[in-house]
Amino acid sequence: MQDTILEARHINKEFHDPVTVQVLSDITFSVNRGEFVSVIGKSGCGKSTLLYILSTMDTDYSGELLIDQEVMTGKKDVELARIRNEMIGFVFQFHYLLNEFSVLKNVMLPGLKLNKYTEQELEHRALERLKMLGIDHLATKKAYRISGGEKQRVAIARALINDPLIVMGDEPTGNLDTSNSDMVFDIFKDLAQVHKQTLLIVTHDESFARNTGRIIEMEDGRIIRH
Repeated sequence: MQDTILEARHINKEFHDPVTVQVLSDITFSVNRGEFVSVIGKSGCGKSTLLYILSTMDTDYSGELLIDQEVMTGKKDVELARIRNEMIGFVFQFHYLLNEFSVLKNVMLPGLKLNKYTEQELEHRALERLKMLGIDHLATKKAYRISGGEKQRVAIARALINDPLIVMGDEPTGNLDTSNSDMVFDIFKDLAQVHKQTLLIVTHDESFARNTGRIIEMEDGRIIRH
């Protein structure tokens, strides 16, 4: 029995604005531990909407979402916020670093919020992750003083601070040039292969998707292959 980390069962989503539009139709798939999965499809096909549901940020849908074989559907917001912080790491197209904080402090933030480790332990964990991504020499620099590619690596380190069950990315290379995109891809691949990290990445970059372990392709709110 493979270890299922994430499972969507018959998820449907509608927008009512003012007419009702079906955005997602009968989305059913699962992701196992250590899988590197990409979600592709044309703009407006529902990729990002799906990611918001899978990450528990959007709870207005029908169907069921399970993370680590536990049903998320119907849980209270405060519980979902805790689960999100503990079990899911996020990497977005824009890094959302806090400019006035150091690189180290930015990486520590989700850990401080989780309040599971002492500040000293968190500092050590943050440095370990920066080292793993080859940017520990930037630890004391303010976030606004580093390059775009470095910022995205810091964002990945931040996503890993709480040892998430799954890392979710929304176009994490969408803002980067080719060499930085390749570097981010290599980091993700290494996380999956060496560290058995589970990854679910929404992307429109076909060469990125082609090199992941599995592609889920969407069209008009449906999965057409997975």
